[in-house]
Amino acid sequence: MDDERIIQLFFARDELALSALREKYGGIFQRIAFNITRSAPDAEEVVSDAYLGAWRSIPPNHPDPLLPYIAGIVRNLALKKTRYNRAGKRRGARLPLYELEECLSAPCLTQDDFDGEELVRLINGFLEGLDRTTRVAFVRRYWYCDPVKEIASALGMRAHALTMRLARTREKLAAYLMEEGITV
Repeated sequence: MDDERIIQLFFARDELALSALREKYGGIFQRIAFNITRSAPDAEEVVSDAYLGAWRSIPPNHPDPLLPYIAGIVRNLALKKTRYNRAGKRRGARLPLYELEECLSAPCLTQDDFDGEELVRLINGFLEGLDRTTRVAFVRRYWYCDPVKEIASALGMRAHALTMRLARTREKLAAYLMEEGITV
């Protein structure tokens, strides 16, 4: 079933929308949730909550395209679940997003004149200037939270080489944001 038909089912408040969404994209949502939570039960819970979030937000929203919209819900819920689970615990693996702290430090995110949409525009512009391999690696690592070894294997690279490429890309992102007036 195509995305527009699934959205029409949501607008009609037909529960088949959830079944169609699960059938078409459920595997992707599970992978995103698991990559962030590192727990199958937590990933399952996050995906179920994401379906509920989709049900509540469509309508009034009419996402186009559908996959990134729901994937964003899954990702945000998985991050929230991970923060909740790790509250008070200072051990365990760090999320890949912590690697971006040097580019997106707290002062930059709390400025009074800071505009989140502007940051999204700047990061998208930065990503457009990257070669395809680096862009794919960056998005898979920092959006989907895929493990470095998995990304490296998919791109035909050694894990160490990918780690170095990602580090250089983060440095370039920090410099780019500073040039654009975002304090890092």
